Amino acid sequence: MEYTKDFKERDELLNQLVERGLEVPDPQAALQFLTRVGYFRSGAYRYVLRELLPPEQINPKLRQFRSDRYVVGASFGHVVQLEAFDFKLARVCLEGLLDFEVRVRAAIAHTLAASDISAHTRVDCLDERMCSRPAKNGTKFEAWMKTCDDAITAAAEDEDFIAHHLLKYPEQPVPIWALTEALSFGKLPFLFELMKTEDAREVARSFGFEHPRPFGAVLRMMVDLRNTCAHGSRLFNRAFKRSLSLRVHETKGDLLDHVVGEDFTTSPKPQQRVYIYAAVLAFMLRSHTAGTNWHMTFKTQAKKLDITLHAPDGMLLVSRERNMGFPAGWEQLELWGSS
Repeated sequence: MEYTKDFKERDELLNQLVERGLEVPDPQAALQFLTRVGYFRSGAYRYVLRELLPPEQINPKLRQFRSDRYVVGASFGHVVQLEAFDFKLARVCLEGLLDFEVRVRAAIAHTLAASDISAHTRVDCLDERMCSRPAKNGTKFEAWMKTCDDAITAAAEDEDFIAHHLLKYPEQPVPIWALTEALSFGKLPFLFELMKTEDAREVARSFGFEHPRPFGAVLRMMVDLRNTCAHGSRLFNRAFKRSLSLRVHETKGDLLDHVVGEDFTTSPKPQQRVYIYAAVLAFMLRSHTAGTNWHMTFKTQAKKLDITLHAPDGMLLVSRERNMGFPAGWEQLELWGSS
C-alpha cells in the first residue's frame, strides 16, 4: 500500500481538523500548541475524540477503529487539557520511580554485599543454574559480566568513585555498592534475575512481595514505565507491552487484592494500563521501611482528569476508568488512603 500523506503547514493541519468537526475557538492558541507539541503527538489525545467507525468498516488488522470525524462537542481545548494532565501525571510517576530506583539499588547492593563485596562477579554467590543458561553470546553470566564491564568503562569517564577504584585497586573488582550506582536502571533486572533465590526473596520482601518471580516481573515493568515517563511519551490511553497478572498471597497484606484478575476496570487490557503500574509502585513504596507519601501525590493528580464529553451512546468519552485502567471508586481504596 502506497503512503499518501504529504507535509502540511500547521495552519493547514488546523483547518483540516476544523473541517473534520473539531471545534477550535482560539486558532492562535491552537497553533502555538501544535508548535510546542507537534501535530502527530497531539493525535494521541485527539484520537479518543473521534467517532467510531461502523462495525462493517472496522479493520482490526490495520488498527482502524475510528473515522476522521470528531464527535459533536469535541474541542481543541479538550486536547490541550488532556496533554497538560498527562504531562503532569508523567512527572508525578517519574518522581515515584526515581525514589523506587534508589531504594532498589540500595537493597540489591546491601543484600549481595553481605555474601561478598564482589558477589556480582562470582557465580558461587549467585544462582549457578541461572548463570549457566545460554544467552546470545555465551552464558547469562558471561553476558552479565560484559554488562558490568561496559557500565564501569562508561562510568569511569565522569564518575570519580569508579575512576578512583580503578586507579587505586586495579586488580580488584568494583564493589557491588559502586557497581549498582554505575548500572542503568534498565540493567538492574538482569542482576536481580541472577541472584540466589534467598537473596532475591529478601529484596522482594523489602518491597512487599513474598516471592522473587513476580517482583522480578514488576521490576521490568517499572523500567518500562520510567522510560515512558522520562522520554516524554504519553500515559493516557496507553497499553504497555508488559502485562501484570497478580495472584492473591503474592504480596503482603491486601492492598493489591483489588487488581487480581481482569474485571477490576472497564478499560480494555486492564493489566497493561497505567493504573496497575501506579498501584504496584504505590504499594512497593508504602511497603518499604522508609515509607512514602507518593501515593497521595499521584491520587491528587489523577483526580484532575475532568472532561465531560459523551459519545453518541451516552458514555463518557474520556475517563480514568475507560482509558487508564482505574477501577470505579478507586480513590476510596485503602491503597490510596493517607495512612
